[in-house]
Amino acid sequence: METIEAKILLRNLLKRIKPQDDGTCLLPGVLTDDEIEALQIATQLLEGAEAKSRTVESQTPTITPALIVTPKVPISAFGPEEPNEPASVEEPQKLEPTKPKNRIDLDLSSLSADTPPKDVRLCLDFGTAMSKATLVQDDDDSEEIHVLHLGVPGDQEEISEVMLVSSIFIDRAGMLWFGKAAVEMSLLEGGDGSRQRIDNIKRRLSEEGWNEKVDQRLNPIADLEITYGDMVLAYLMFLTWAVNSCLVKMGHPRNLSRRFAMPCLVGEKGRETVRRLKRAVGEAQVLADTFNTTLNNGIALEDFLAAVIELRKQPRDYNFVAEDITEPIGVAGSIVSWKSRVDTLMLVVDIGAGTSDLSLYRIHIDPETGNNVAMEVEGSSKGITEAGNHLDRILIELIIKKSGLTSDNPMWINERSALELRIRDYKESLFNDEYVYVTLMNGTEVEIELSEFLQHNAVVGFGSNLRKAMVDILESVDTSVIHWILANPARKLAIALTGGGAELPMVTELAKGSILVNGREIPVVRSLQFPTWLRELDENLEADYPRVAVSLGGARRRLIKQGASLRITAGDGTQAPRLGGYYQKGN
Repeated sequence: METIEAKILLRNLLKRIKPQDDGTCLLPGVLTDDEIEALQIATQLLEGAEAKSRTVESQTPTITPALIVTPKVPISAFGPEEPNEPASVEEPQKLEPTKPKNRIDLDLSSLSADTPPKDVRLCLDFGTAMSKATLVQDDDDSEEIHVLHLGVPGDQEEISEVMLVSSIFIDRAGMLWFGKAAVEMSLLEGGDGSRQRIDNIKRRLSEEGWNEKVDQRLNPIADLEITYGDMVLAYLMFLTWAVNSCLVKMGHPRNLSRRFAMPCLVGEKGRETVRRLKRAVGEAQVLADTFNTTLNNGIALEDFLAAVIELRKQPRDYNFVAEDITEPIGVAGSIVSWKSRVDTLMLVVDIGAGTSDLSLYRIHIDPETGNNVAMEVEGSSKGITEAGNHLDRILIELIIKKSGLTSDNPMWINERSALELRIRDYKESLFNDEYVYVTLMNGTEVEIELSEFLQHNAVVGFGSNLRKAMVDILESVDTSVIHWILANPARKLAIALTGGGAELPMVTELAKGSILVNGREIPVVRSLQFPTWLRELDENLEADYPRVAVSLGGARRRLIKQGASLRITAGDGTQAPRLGGYYQKGN
C-alpha cells in the first residue's frame, strides 16, 4: 500500500468516529484489511521506522447493510443506452460538511506573461477515455513534432507515456483526484459499488447536463455543490497542469498558443460548445498555475470551488487560446504531408470513447505546380454518440443478464456500479484474449466470449449505425463528388480509421469492399494506418498514432478547414461563391 493511500484511509476512518453523550467516542462498523494496514503504516511512521510502499492484492470488500442500495425503479436488463441511476444512495454515515474558503489567491502570471513565440503551437485533445497534447515547432520549411509525454507527470507511464487518463473522483474527505489516482481512489472507496467516479465526463459537451449538479454517488460532500461543467473544468485544469510540466522541461513558456479539438456538433449546439470549451481551456491555465504544487496529490474540492468563484469575479482575456478544430479535421491534417502529390477523396472515421466523428475531405496537392487544395466538404461532418463507451454499456448489460441478477435483488445497483468502475479493463481483456472472466461481488461467475459479444444485436447495430452514418454523408454531398470516383476505375474512396476504437472488428469492416450510395457501389480502401511522412520523420510515433492523430494534425502550421459547397471538376475542386477551405501555393 502506498503511503498516500494510507493517508486517505486514515482520514476517512477519523471521519467515522462518533462522539457519544458520555464523552466517549465510538467507531461504528467493521475495520477492513486496508484500514488495518493503514493503521500499521501510521504506527511505523510514528515509531520513526521508514514505511515501505507495498502493493496489496485486491480483495472483495465487506458489504454492510448500509452499503446495499435497493433500486427505486425497476430497470430492464437490456434497457436504455444510458442505464437509469438511483435518485439517491444511502451512505454508511453522515459526513460533516466542510465550508468553502472565502478566498483563494490566484496565480495570474500566464495572463501577463510575455507574448509567446508564434512559430510554436499546441493542440489539446480532451478525450473521453484518454487525453492527448502535441506541440509543433516550425523550422524553416519543416516541422518539429513533439507528442507530449503527459503520462510522466501524471504518474501513469505503465498505462501510456503520451496519454492521460480522463477520470475524476471526489473522495469522502472532499478531495478531488485525477487520472490514474482517480481510478485507484475510486476502487478503494467504491469497489463495493457504493461510490462512482466520472470516466466519460466529456459527453457533457455533446449532450445536455452542463449545468446539472453532480449527484451524491459522485460527490459525497453535501454542502459543496459542483456542476458537471465545473467537473469538466477541474479535469482540464489537471490536463493543463500536465502540459505545463512538459513545457517547462522543454524550455517553452506556459502561455503558448493552443488549439483545442471538439466533437462534430452543428448549429447552435456546436457554437455553444465552442464558447464553453474555449473559456474552460483559458480558465484551466490559471487554475493549473494556482494549484501547481499540489495537483498530482489531489486538491480539496472546497479550494477548487473557491478558486473558480474568485476567477469569475471579473471578465478575463485568454489570448493564448486559439481556434477550435473538429476531431476529423485534426486527423486529416495529420495525414497530409503537403510535400507529396495527393489526389483523393478521404472519409475520416474517428472512433473515440464517447463519440464517433466522421467527415469527408477533398485533398489535391501538387508540389510541382504549387496548387494545393485541402478542404472539408460542406455538410459532410457528422457525429454519433455510439463509440467505445457504448460497447462498455452493452458488455455490462450482457454480464448482468448472464449472471441472472435482476432489479429486485438488493445488490443489483451495487453490482452494476462495481462493474462500471472496471468495465474498460474487462472490455480490453475481451478483445485482447477473445474472452473475459468476471466474478461479481456475490460470487457469481460469468464468462463472455468475443464471438458471443460481436454477435449481440446491439454490437451488430453499432457497426450498422457507423456504416449508415457514412452513407448519409455520401448521399448528402454534391453528386459530383461521387461521380469523380466513378469516372475512373482506379479511384477508390479512402477511409481513414483513427481513435482508440480504430481496430475494433466492426470498424475495420467499414474500409473493406464497397459501400452502396444512391444505388451505386463505391469502392473503398483503407488509407495508410501510419502516414509515410510521419514514418520518415519519427517511426516511434507509429504505435500511438491512432490515438494522437487529432492533436498532432491540429497543432501543425497548416490546417484543413471547413469549406463551402464543393464541386469536383477536372480532378480539382471548385465552388461558389468563394473558397472556404485551406488553399495555398507552395509547400
